[in-house]
Amino acid sequence: MERETETLKEFLTDLVVPHHRCNVNIIPDHITMLHGTKNKKQHSRKRRAHKSSTLTRREYAQLGLNTLPTRQMRYEQALPLHKLWRGYLREHLELREGDEVPQVHEKRYEEFSKQLVKLDLHGAKLRVVQSKCPTLVGLSGICVLDTKNVLKLLGEDHRVRTVPKSECVFGMHVDSLEFIIFGQHLNMRPAERSVKKIKSYVEPFM
Repeated sequence: MERETETLKEFLTDLVVPHHRCNVNIIPDHITMLHGTKNKKQHSRKRRAHKSSTLTRREYAQLGLNTLPTRQMRYEQALPLHKLWRGYLREHLELREGDEVPQVHEKRYEEFSKQLVKLDLHGAKLRVVQSKCPTLVGLSGICVLDTKNVLKLLGEDHRVRTVPKSECVFGMHVDSLEFIIFGQHLNMRPAERSVKKIKSYVEPFM
């Protein structure tokens, strides 16, 4: 600060007529120093200090959190998850005892279908009823992982199988209710699907 004060005093003294230069006096308390903007290195340090502690999708994948062991899971271990999912289904679709799935001609069919597509399928017991790949037809199990493009189903033989969504039509049974879901309408992550606006018109499965 002293150096800046002396520099300022010299500058102002040169501006004053010679016979008044002896009266020039600088009071440090009345000086406000204006510093330049921070350089890029200082900004980058600040950004690093405030970096989010959550994992990115790339880090999530590198840690293997998107994968499941194919032969180390037991079907019985997934049954409690399925039981919780059944309660979630009834709450999400506002189903009561004795309710039936609305038919196409009924007024509430459109809204019911939209809510059905938005379901989180973790814990759902699914069966492939139609597929472009014949070897997938008949596969069934409890959904243990729902990603953007595939479902991972844990079968009663304790094996986890990967089923592509867009290639299949899935069936679900909950008590006396039966649901059919076209996999091509599920091609997004569950968190994104739950908030996405669903179109009234959907293309048929080919």
